[in-house]
Amino acid sequence: MNLSNNASKSEQIVEIVKASLYMLDFIFITTVTLLILKTVCHNSPMKKEIQYFLLCHHLLCCSVFCCFGVIYNTIRAFDAKSPQLIIWIIYGVQIATGEGVLITLTLMALNRCLAVCWPLRYLQFVHSWKHKVIICVWITTMLKSTCLLMIEGIDKNPEDIFKTEPSSLTILGGVFAKSTGIILILFLIIIIIISYCLLCMEGIQAGHFNSSNSKARKTVIIHGLQMSLHLLPPLIVIAVERGSDHTILHLTAFVVFSFAQCLSPVVYGLRNKDLQIKLFNRQRHIDGPYTDHTTNSNAI
Repeated sequence: MNLSNNASKSEQIVEIVKASLYMLDFIFITTVTLLILKTVCHNSPMKKEIQYFLLCHHLLCCSVFCCFGVIYNTIRAFDAKSPQLIIWIIYGVQIATGEGVLITLTLMALNRCLAVCWPLRYLQFVHSWKHKVIICVWITTMLKSTCLLMIEGIDKNPEDIFKTEPSSLTILGGVFAKSTGIILILFLIIIIIISYCLLCMEGIQAGHFNSSNSKARKTVIIHGLQMSLHLLPPLIVIAVERGSDHTILHLTAFVVFSFAQCLSPVVYGLRNKDLQIKLFNRQRHIDGPYTDHTTNSNAI
């Protein structure tokens, strides 16, 4: 009896820690996202650039993911009584936006690869497809989560779905749901690796990665590390079974992923010189025309 009480208390502590980290992430990411969104929306040349379009969607996915993470883990931490259907919807939306975070991150890498390796066809191709791709991302992630929830809940009685009880249910823990999650992440990892390999090959041929240009090499390393912190922790969480023996591993992976999301607005947004200039000008209430610089190597 004491062992079960200690286990439930430790699980409650873990859920409280997760909810707290989600809250901190949500506050920071949302604040920076609003600043970047206002900056981009008030500059028409920036609005036309694909890198800022994808960046804004990526940060929006991060913010919404953290928001639903706060709600879900708070409910689980305090054993709040709620219909299981509501818990499923909250968790399903969180999973969908989490996949949106990873997919938009992959699209940012693919966009940079296309811009550098095929510059002549890049503008016509990407500008005609950008809205369609983003709409497909949102629809696909939502439909995927909905279908998985329906598959997982097909054996449940209708009375149990609407029953109000403390949330102890771990949904989307079946073999099929885990397999699809692992396949998706591995597919995204392959696309990112191929994109950066092509990008590096083109950079070497063009002489951008010579000994005097340490900035380009530093940017590639930072972006590669950031993407690793985004993709590997979810892969570990999905692949490793839940249980008391793996609590530390799951919590560590969660903390790393949480840290990676906080870094996204900095790595892909605040390190960009154009955004730095416009954000600085907005803080000083200086209205100036946007100068169309060449594409910055710090932005993906």
